[in-house]
Amino acid sequence: MAIKPTAGSARLLCNAPVAESDDMTDLPLLDDDGHALPLPPDPLSPIPDIVERELAAYRAGEAQQARAALTTIAESGRTAVAGHAAMALAGIELADDGLSTSCEKWLEQVARGEDPWLGPLAVVMLSADFKAHAAAPEPLLGHLAKQLTGDLAAARKSYEHALAELRGTSARFDEDEINGEYDDDFARIVYAQQYIANILLGNLLLQSGNSAAALEPLNDARLGGDGLLAAYAAYLEGHVLVEQKDAEKAARVLGYAFTESLPHKSGTEGELLPWTAIRYCEALASNPWMDEVAGNARRSAVDAGTVILAPFETATSYMRSSKPALIDVGYGVFPGDWEPVYPALGRLRAWSDERYERARRLILVLHEFVEDQRNEEQTRNLAELRKKLDLPDPR
Repeated sequence: MAIKPTAGSARLLCNAPVAESDDMTDLPLLDDDGHALPLPPDPLSPIPDIVERELAAYRAGEAQQARAALTTIAESGRTAVAGHAAMALAGIELADDGLSTSCEKWLEQVARGEDPWLGPLAVVMLSADFKAHAAAPEPLLGHLAKQLTGDLAAARKSYEHALAELRGTSARFDEDEINGEYDDDFARIVYAQQYIANILLGNLLLQSGNSAAALEPLNDARLGGDGLLAAYAAYLEGHVLVEQKDAEKAARVLGYAFTESLPHKSGTEGELLPWTAIRYCEALASNPWMDEVAGNARRSAVDAGTVILAPFETATSYMRSSKPALIDVGYGVFPGDWEPVYPALGRLRAWSDERYERARRLILVLHEFVEDQRNEEQTRNLAELRKKLDLPDPR
């Protein structure tokens, strides 16, 4: 039975505990030789129980009560639970009115948050490319609404059916061309929808814990286009490759995601760029021996640290609707500019223990590129930061 809010329970919802993944907290920080271990794959972001209860009520027909409770949670602060509630509300609005102003309001809140799964998806949903192709002829927005409101089984079935229909339609284009009936505008719409359906199915499979199955649709989407949507497909595909410990390929794919999310490539103001920069930099810093690092260093005549810093540095120029604090942490630590680091750590800790732990591990992985015994002040500041974060001194 769903829990319905009362005047008293609304106050409790504001202080509800964050449901978090402990995937990273139980892992060691250093290997047997005292070196920082590579960052693990970013853990999936499950719907917190308090949000899922209200979504269950919504799916059971108690839409008004669920909407009110989720609004209370979404407006309770800048936390992981509030971010999930905002995305749930975006799904409810999407089901009712499509990509309306009300839906976009909640998407914008999610895009400004810290969630590496919901944030990028919100950015993509707000993009002109997505809006132009996600509605007709196949109602992909309705399928996505099912996913965002927690009906994952129905959403997967809908995506798979949509892809089958779209592939069948595109398969007939050759015959239409022979018969002189080929409609170029319609073909572009169908191919774009097929492309988006692959991305959404891949996203859903990842969120359902079926990353191996997600690789094929995400790879198809990345290879089938360019710009923002291809960048997002590569961002998700890179996660799967990191999870599969294919470090070299993950770095190449994430490098592509970063490049394609640049404004001149994506046709946007770079809203996805901070997210792709974080994942790309994490991959490079975790495995600095890779060809991706050595090749970029050789081509640019710089050291490995500069190669790893560059995406962080670029992303700081595009911190508009998306402002993940890990960018401030990564970029601030490198040049020894500690002023933005501590507030960013505070934002991450307020969001969730899991995001804060991610920042601790990122700082440890970056340590060898930052510490410089020739710079006494920077070395001292880094030691103080380690002490405050309860981090060991890696070799």
